[in-house]
Amino acid sequence: MHAAITALDPLDALATMRRLPELNQQKDVPGILRLLHGILPPPGKARTWSYVEAAAAMRDIGFFLGSLKRHGHEPVEIVPALEPILLELARVTDLPPRETLLHVTVWNPPSPDAERRYTCCQAEVHLLESVRISMVSLESALHRLVELYELPIGSRLFAPMCDDVAEKLKKMVESIVYAYRTIPPRVFVQELRPYYDPIQVGGQSYLGPGAVEMPLFLLDHILWGSRSEHAEYKSFKETYLPYVLPQLRTLHGRFLGHISLLERVLEEVEAMGTLEEPVRGGLKSLDKIFEVLLRFRAPHVGLAEQAYQVESETHSVGSGGYAPSMLGDLLALTRDARSRLTAVLRGAEVSEPPARMSMAR
Repeated sequence: MHAAITALDPLDALATMRRLPELNQQKDVPGILRLLHGILPPPGKARTWSYVEAAAAMRDIGFFLGSLKRHGHEPVEIVPALEPILLELARVTDLPPRETLLHVTVWNPPSPDAERRYTCCQAEVHLLESVRISMVSLESALHRLVELYELPIGSRLFAPMCDDVAEKLKKMVESIVYAYRTIPPRVFVQELRPYYDPIQVGGQSYLGPGAVEMPLFLLDHILWGSRSEHAEYKSFKETYLPYVLPQLRTLHGRFLGHISLLERVLEEVEAMGTLEEPVRGGLKSLDKIFEVLLRFRAPHVGLAEQAYQVESETHSVGSGGYAPSMLGDLLALTRDARSRLTAVLRGAEVSEPPARMSMAR
C-alpha cells in the first residue's frame, strides 16, 4: 500500500509542491495561499476517491497545513474551504484530518525531484529518510510478534521467530544512528520542528507528524505493556493510537488487558520448574528482542535531550507532541521488563549442574 500511495498525485500537485519550500523560506504567506488554492479539489470530490487516492491528496495538502501553522495561522481559519475537505479525507482513510508521519515519509516519494518537503534544509531530507529506513521493517516485526504470541516457549519455532523479530528491529537502531549523524539538533529544533505544531480541525486539536507515531509502541504493548498500569505510558499509547494505520490500531484493543508475551512466557517457565532446550534457547532469543529495543531507546533519549536543550523555551515537547521525559520513561519500563527475563536466565545458569554446563560447551 505504501508504494501505491507514493506513486499517486491525484491533485496534479507535483510542480506546486516543488515551490513550497522556497515560499516557506521567504515567509511568503500570500504566495503559499495561492499555491494551496490552486490544488484544492472541488467540493464533493474527496468522497469519490479511493483510500490510496485520499491518502495521497492528504499528503500534499498536509504540507500546506504545517506550513501555514509555522507562519502563525490556523489553516482552517485562514482557508475555511479546507475544513470539509480535510474531514472528508479523514473519513475515507480513517486517519486524522491532517498530515501524519505516514503521509510525510513512507507515502512521500523519496526521489529528489518528487519528494514533498516543508523546507529547503537538507536535514529535512535526512529526517524523512531516517523514518523510511525502519518503518516497513518495524511493521513486519510487529506482524511477526503477533505470530510469536501464539507459540509456546517450548516450540522449536519460538527461538527462530524471536531472532527474526530482533533482526527486523535492528533497522530501528540503524535509523537512529543515521539521524544522529545527519541531523544537527539545532537545525531540527529551529528549522524543522516549527512545522510540526498541532492544528485545529473541526474544533479538535491534531498533533503534527513525529517519529513517535511509528507503531513501536504497539510492539511494546504486545511484548510487555498490555497490562501495564503506568499512567503516563497508558496515556501515551492512547494519544498516538489514532495516528497509526487502522489495521495496526486494532492490535491495541486485541491485546489490551490480556497477558503480554513476556508475562505468558515467564508463567510457562515457572510452571515447568526447569529450563531444558528448546526453552532456554527461546528465552535467550526473546532477550535479544529486548536488547535491540534498548539499543534503539538509549540513543533516542540522548538525541531528544540534546535537541531540546538547544531551545527548550521555544518547544518543550517533541515533534509528535510528547514530553521528551516520556522517552526516558519508556527506556526505564523496557529495562524493567527485560530485567524480569534476565533474572530467570541468570537463575538457571546458577542452578545448572557443572557436568551439564561442561557438556553445553
